[in-house]
Amino acid sequence: MKPAIKRGGVYWVPDRLLALPPDYDRKWHPRRAVVVVSGDAEHENEDWPIVLVAPCSSQSTRKTRYCVKIGQGVANMQKKCWVRVAAVQPIAKDDLGDYVGQLPVHLLEDIYFNLAEYTGQI
Repeated sequence: MKPAIKRGGVYWVPDRLLALPPDYDRKWHPRRAVVVVSGDAEHENEDWPIVLVAPCSSQSTRKTRYCVKIGQGVANMQKKCWVRVAAVQPIAKDDLGDYVGQLPVHLLEDIYFNLAEYTGQI
């Protein structure tokens, strides 16, 4: 049985399952870190198959004003990266791979604030 899915958790996902437009010059990897942004209530619901994630990327040339920087070592990340908030997307819970670590609350709040700003809620 897989460990519980945690909001703010960083997990590995097969890179081929994620959209990170534009793809024409994207550097593909066997796996990519994602941050779970959906709420824990549905994570615990065995009948709910979906989790909402934000992909991470180390490519600084693609960062936008909505990206949130994660420093090296934070949530056990091996190098600094940016959470691509504008690229949030659903994936199947079964596609979440190994748990990497947990984001500090202040970074998770930054992700939610930027997502609300990007979607015009604030």
